Amino acid sequence: MNSYGQSIRGYHHLHGEIRVELVNREKTQKDEELQLPAGGFALLVLTYLSSSTLLESIRSTESLRTPQKVIDALKQFIAIFSELQDQDLSADWRYCEKLSKSWSDVVKSVENATFPSSSLNALITEINEHPEKGDHTLGYYLSQHAGEQWIPFPFMEILRKLHEDKKKIPHFLKLAELALRSLL
Repeated sequence: MNSYGQSIRGYHHLHGEIRVELVNREKTQKDEELQLPAGGFALLVLTYLSSSTLLESIRSTESLRTPQKVIDALKQFIAIFSELQDQDLSADWRYCEKLSKSWSDVVKSVENATFPSSSLNALITEINEHPEKGDHTLGYYLSQHAGEQWIPFPFMEILRKLHEDKKKIPHFLKLAELALRSLL
């Protein structure tokens, strides 16, 4: 055990300057091993960290591959479709027209986009297959009704049942929110 005032590894810790030659020698040794100019190793590490951060940002947001039209159309559909959860708007032709138009915008924007989004595809599939029994589905009426001045009674009935069923609209909205989060 060293006593107070004794040298530690050849350096006296109370007198004189503490030398950092060993640390500097290790830094230059890394540069020499990699055949880099002085300070090049630190620059290499900094470049790697900044590029990996940039790549992670691009991967997480998919901002380069996701058209803004898809995101905007999906936001609009969520806002309009959530109105049906609060009140029965199945007999309101203006609401039906807005809902159909927003759904058509979502489907058209997805057709032109090239990006992977399994949650958005799941939403489209479920709306296109709801209800399981019947002549036509919700997706059929939503795509056929866009821009038309008529409201078919089976479409109104599907919307009324969706409003009364307190589980299905939140399920669709949850799928839509997941799809939106995956795109942002």
